[in-house]
Amino acid sequence: MHPVLSQIASIVGWFVVMVVVMSIVEHQVHCRLMHKKPRLAFLKNLRARQRIFTSHAVEHHTQYRKHFHDDPVPHGEDRGIRLNLREGLIEALPLVIVLAPFSITGAMMFPAVVCLHHTIWNLIHLEMHKPTGRFFSKWAAYKWAARHHFLHHRYPDKNFNVAFPIGDFLYGTIAKPTEADWEAMRAEGIADGPARGQARRAA
Repeated sequence: MHPVLSQIASIVGWFVVMVVVMSIVEHQVHCRLMHKKPRLAFLKNLRARQRIFTSHAVEHHTQYRKHFHDDPVPHGEDRGIRLNLREGLIEALPLVIVLAPFSITGAMMFPAVVCLHHTIWNLIHLEMHKPTGRFFSKWAAYKWAARHHFLHHRYPDKNFNVAFPIGDFLYGTIAKPTEADWEAMRAEGIADGPARGQARRAA
């Protein structure tokens, strides 16, 4: 294979691998840290660990259980529904260090994918819960992601991924919407067709 084509194939291959890895990391962190109380004794008394569970499983899910979205908030007041890119890059360092001796391309690709993941995650998660009509809000791909996350708030043990939903498929945690779910998603504007009540009023 030509050296240039070989390098391109390596970049593409590592990108795909790291997207899958990032999706699995997101899935497991969301599932095991954010939705499950710590079981080990020393973690139960660790305030930071308790806060991870409480801020997400209790506060975030309580706020958005009945109402999927509310009014936008100023930047800086949206900490609970944003990922911190700096923290993400720091947390990526162990894998970068492990990969570096084997592949510089792979070592560089993971933080690049972390940046991409966090950027997409923050944009779509904010639009889901604090909608402002961002440029992608009418895209079919965004509406699919919004429906995926909407169902997570109805079924907290399902649909843990937000940006890269590969992990949910791998772990079998895909929620199956009922007709009532579809009705609610249509009312939110993230599924095709008007809600039944709107259709009756229009008629």
